[in-house]
Amino acid sequence: MKFIGRKRELQELDRQYRSDVFEFSVIYGRRRIGKTWLIRKFVEDKDAIFFSGLEASWISNLESMSHAVHQFFGQEGLPAFRDFSSLFTYLGRQARDRRLVFIIDEYPYLAGAAKEISSVLQRLCDHEWINSKLHLILCGSSMSFMERQVLGVKSPLYGRRTAQIKLQPFTWFESRQYLREMMLEDSAILHCATGGVAEYLSFIEPDATLADNLTRLFLVSSGRLYEEPSNLLKQELREPRVYNDLLDAIASGSSKSNEIATKAHLPSSAMNHYLDSLIDLNIITKERPIQNEQSRKTIYRIQDGCFRFWYRYVMPNLNAINAGLGQQVYSKIVQPDLANFMGQGFEQIFFDAFDWWNQAGQLPDLFVKRGRWWGNNPVEKREEEIDLVATGTKMICCGEVKWHNEKTDVNIIRQLEKKSLLLKGNQYCYIVLSRSGFTEHAIRYAEKRTDIMLRSLVDLDI
Repeated sequence: MKFIGRKRELQELDRQYRSDVFEFSVIYGRRRIGKTWLIRKFVEDKDAIFFSGLEASWISNLESMSHAVHQFFGQEGLPAFRDFSSLFTYLGRQARDRRLVFIIDEYPYLAGAAKEISSVLQRLCDHEWINSKLHLILCGSSMSFMERQVLGVKSPLYGRRTAQIKLQPFTWFESRQYLREMMLEDSAILHCATGGVAEYLSFIEPDATLADNLTRLFLVSSGRLYEEPSNLLKQELREPRVYNDLLDAIASGSSKSNEIATKAHLPSSAMNHYLDSLIDLNIITKERPIQNEQSRKTIYRIQDGCFRFWYRYVMPNLNAINAGLGQQVYSKIVQPDLANFMGQGFEQIFFDAFDWWNQAGQLPDLFVKRGRWWGNNPVEKREEEIDLVATGTKMICCGEVKWHNEKTDVNIIRQLEKKSLLLKGNQYCYIVLSRSGFTEHAIRYAEKRTDIMLRSLVDLDI
C-alpha cells in the first residue's frame, strides 16, 4: 500500500526532529490504524533504532532491544546489556552530539513484561537524556494503556512527553487517494465499510468490483475482515461476549442506554463501564444534540464503519457465510440495503467535507463547533433531525445529506430551512450534499440565494 495522508502528523514529528534537542513523542491509536507506517515514513531518511515490544519476558525484550541497538551501531555479536537502564544510558551518550531517533513500538507489551520500565524512562528523561539530542518515540495500540499508563497523571511519565499524536482513521479524502482507480460511489462505500482504517484499505483490490471486494473481505470464512471486529474485541477487552451483545443491540437500532441494556440483557447500572470502554476504542460514539449538550437525550451510535458493516451484515448471516453462501448474502441482503448502510456513512463523509471546506475558507463564516441535532417540533408535534449543525462566529450552518439514486429536489432544502428555525440563532446558511445531484428546480432555487450551497458526491472527488 502506498503511503497516503498523515501530513499534519509528519509535520509535527519533523518539527520535533529539527529542534535538535531531546524530544519525547507519544503516538497511539487502535490496531491497524497505520502507526508503524507513519513512524517508518518519518524515519526513512534519518538515523533511527526501531524496537517492537514482545509479548514475552523482560529478558527476551532486553535481548531483542540490545540486538537492535548493537546492530544499528555495527556491533553485532556483543552480549545484551545487563538491564534497560544501562541500555538507555548508552543511547543517551551516543546521542550527545548527534540526532538519533529511538522508537519503542508496542510499548504496552514491553511495560507489561518489565514493570519498572516507565520509572526507568522517567529518570532518563529527567537527567541523562535532557541534554542529549535523542528523539524518543513511544508507540502503542492499547489506547486505554497509553492514555492512562503513559499520558495519565498517575504515570511516572506524566508531563515528560513533548508531543502526543492520537492517530485517527483516514478521512474520505485520504481514502479516495488510495481508491482513486475505482468508481467514485464504490470507493465511498468501501471507505465506509472499512472505516478508513489504513490496513483494511490495503486489503481492497482496486481492479475488482465492489461486490467482489465486499464478498472477499467480509462474506467468506477466509476473508481478511470476516472475524476482524470479533478478534479486536478479544484482544482489547476482557469480556468480549458482553461487548458483542452491546454492539449487536446498537446495530439493531437501540440507541439509548436503557434500550441497549434491555436488548443486551444487562443491568442498566453496569452499562456505563462497558459503553465507556467502547468509546475509548473509537468503536462507538456518545452523542447529545448540539446546542443542547446538557440534555438527557443521549444516544449511542457505532462510529467505526467496519464494525457497523460487520454487525449489520456479517454477524446475522454467519451460518449462511460458513455454508459458502457469501455471494448470495451479498446479492440478496447486502446490495439491496447498502443505501441504508450509507445513511450514516455518508454523514461522516459530509463531516469530513465540511471540515475541509472550513479549513480552506470556503464557507461564509468560521465554524468552531459542529455536530448533529435532534429535538421536538412543537408545531408539527414530531421529532426532527438535522444531519449537521455548526456554530460559527456570526451564523449557524445546517446541513442535510442524501444517499439516494434520484436527484434531490427543492423540498429537501425547504424542509431544512424550516427545521433550522428550531435552533437558537439569528443568521443561517445551508448545505445539502446529494449522492446523485439536484433537480433543475432545486438548482434554480439555490442560485437565487447566497446562503445555500448545493454539493454532489462528484464535488468531493478532489
